[in-house]
Amino acid sequence: MEARFGNIVFSSKFDSGNLARVEKVEKGSSSPSTDVAPGGSALSGPNIAPDYESWFYFSVRGAAPGKILKINVMNMNNQRKLYSQGMAPLVRTLPGKNRWERIRDRPTCENVDNQFILSFTHRLLEARGATTYFSFCFPFSYSECQEMLQQFDKSYPNAAQLSPSSEPDSVYYHRELLCHSLDGNRVDLITVTNCNGMQHEREPRLPKLFPDANTPRPHRFSSKRVFFLSSRVHPGETPSSFVFNGFLNFILRRDDPRAHVLRKIFVFKLIPMLNPDGVVRGHYRTDSRGVNLNRQYLNPSPELHPSIYAAKTLLLYHHTHNRLHNPQSSNRCNSPPHPQTPPLSIRPANQHQSPPFTALEVNLNQRNAEKDASPALPEVPMVMEENGWVTTEMGRGDQNSSSSSPETVAPVAVEVTVPQVEEQEAIPPQDGGVAYYVDLHGHASKRGCFMYGNNLSDESQQVENMLYPRLIAVNSAHFDFLGCNFSEKNMYARDKRDGQSKEGSGRVAIHKAIGLLHSYTLECNYNTGKTMNTIPPACHDNGRATPPPPPSFPPKYTPEIFEQVGRAVAVSALDMAECNPWPRLVLSEHSCLMNLRAWILKHVRNTKGLNTHIYTQPPPRIHHNGMKASPPKSFNNCLSGSASENALSRIRCNSHSSSSQTPSPKMHSSPSFTFGCPPPRTHTQHNSTHGMGRGRGGNKTLGPVRDPKPQEKRRPPHHHSILRSPSNSHAPSRPPLSPTSSSSSSSSSVCAAGSCPLPASVTMTGLYSLQSPSLSTLLPSLQALPCTGLLSKLRPLLLQGLQPPTNTPDGPTQDSM
Repeated sequence: MEARFGNIVFSSKFDSGNLARVEKVEKGSSSPSTDVAPGGSALSGPNIAPDYESWFYFSVRGAAPGKILKINVMNMNNQRKLYSQGMAPLVRTLPGKNRWERIRDRPTCENVDNQFILSFTHRLLEARGATTYFSFCFPFSYSECQEMLQQFDKSYPNAAQLSPSSEPDSVYYHRELLCHSLDGNRVDLITVTNCNGMQHEREPRLPKLFPDANTPRPHRFSSKRVFFLSSRVHPGETPSSFVFNGFLNFILRRDDPRAHVLRKIFVFKLIPMLNPDGVVRGHYRTDSRGVNLNRQYLNPSPELHPSIYAAKTLLLYHHTHNRLHNPQSSNRCNSPPHPQTPPLSIRPANQHQSPPFTALEVNLNQRNAEKDASPALPEVPMVMEENGWVTTEMGRGDQNSSSSSPETVAPVAVEVTVPQVEEQEAIPPQDGGVAYYVDLHGHASKRGCFMYGNNLSDESQQVENMLYPRLIAVNSAHFDFLGCNFSEKNMYARDKRDGQSKEGSGRVAIHKAIGLLHSYTLECNYNTGKTMNTIPPACHDNGRATPPPPPSFPPKYTPEIFEQVGRAVAVSALDMAECNPWPRLVLSEHSCLMNLRAWILKHVRNTKGLNTHIYTQPPPRIHHNGMKASPPKSFNNCLSGSASENALSRIRCNSHSSSSQTPSPKMHSSPSFTFGCPPPRTHTQHNSTHGMGRGRGGNKTLGPVRDPKPQEKRRPPHHHSILRSPSNSHAPSRPPLSPTSSSSSSSSSVCAAGSCPLPASVTMTGLYSLQSPSLSTLLPSLQALPCTGLLSKLRPLLLQGLQPPTNTPDGPTQDSM
């Protein structure tokens, strides 16, 4: 579309441009009429609903330099919430300012006759002949994507000559045409991995896919699962392209050991643009026919939804043919990627193993097949569900377009050679050839970067499902784990715009088709986030990894921030496999994957409102919002799943206490205990919540926080009562330990170490016993004191009272209150 007003020309005649109509408003007149064409620049008519119009992208040229333009953008869906949070349109000028920037003056928005109107002003640069571009968000067009891929092709010119005899560490990069869109645009498929495990055999040409016969298919790789990443199924959600670019650039790094390990354990299958037609036409959520492609994954048509059909067919193929026949030896790194990598980044044989998969997990695919397959074949497993889906889809294609041929009804058996034994067994999710499915999106209303995941009935499955997003939050300051949604409601909710269910989205449909645990939608807000994570520094990187950003308020999002989120998506897959050579998790509050799993398990149970653990516990404290109160961070970090782990922590603490009296440098100060102390119950609670779980393997001297050393000097050592751990005390008479909750037992196991001076008036019943100093020690001290003043009168009485009885048994006496 192009409109001229004197010398000023408005245009959207370029890739991704969207402008339907321009009206000039004279000064002093009212707002223009809201009777505007309902469609975009390349599409009008009833196929597009006004609710889909948020993306705008147009240019202005010919205006006088320095002129102030006021622009009213109309026919948008209501984005009042987004703009109330500080969102502003993007602008750049060519030649002049090549970088996209947000306009300086904050825009305004209003509703006039149920029509949302966005208004903003901009002063043009003092440059003649310049063209100024305005956009809803940072653009990334189809032509820009093709130029980027061509640059990658030039960077890896020898990829076609790679063979199984090539250097195993060589980067394997392969680009091919997956299919054509309805408008004839390319839908590219990129394969990235290392040459280790390369086979002479190549992947087959799947039916109705890979039309370019001159480009060979990529080689097959043994013992490698597939990481599938796709973007721009909604064309106006441009943050997804920048996340994709950050991910792709990271895994192609030659000098980064993290990228090397990723290519060693995964085969990456990447689709940069699932909806190139919508991108070129400047649509927000739909393709050239006005269809939301992210609701077509249940039964995509190769004629009507070619890119969705191609993506699902590809995933079904790799689920079967990249499966791990010996998953225990392939799911984890077999050897450290570098000799200097410490053992903590590699799982030892005697360390905590992943939770065993239940029968529900093993039978998940079979139950899905029994639910979705035809009644005539109720016993058909997952591999046959793929054929059943193709048959059903072809049948629908006959009804809709009459363009299907019988040869496409069961093509998988011809193109793919699978042993008959494998066709008769269901593939458990942990053995399937697809490890991760991540579909990238942008989000308008909810701030931050977050994920939508599926709700799994099995608790161990749900922990693994939520573990991956939690690791992304460890590696990215901008990813909001608490903003993620794993509810069942979000799997089947219907869109307000068209009433279509999210059951047809990629993450839900792929999970149902192959039982994939790690199936996600990654959402990034166009504008900013709610909070920023405090991420730890990386280990063993010698300063090469990106340092943690300083604490600050959430910034306005930029392409660089979106790309950093993409890198975190890649790095977190290494943490999941415990193969990260530069881990951040080690220096986080959780310190290892086992503790993080325990934290997520508690989070899952709190979310479900479950209060039952393996120990008998008192009722938890309830906040006003109905959620259980979180325990101290120290308890979250040391949350154990069995009694043996609690016993192990006790042994560890006691062994440290016997070897050293110096507090650990990581421990926080212990609480203050003064002589005017509250009742014992308060001390017990205070100590268990603030000091018990902090230290690990060290004794703490309990005294005033501000000046502990002078107080120790003022009190002679023999005036202290001795506080001993029950496990270290050798007293013949010791009170039995009272039953305590798992929280108090965990806390006491961490802090029970050695002896700590404490006033004699304090007791901690059930945790410790108090041992008084021997009378033989106090008697010489009192005799040596000078006899002056009041002490001279009290000395005979004191000596008489402290004379030890003749038949007093040796050993400590217990104080009581």
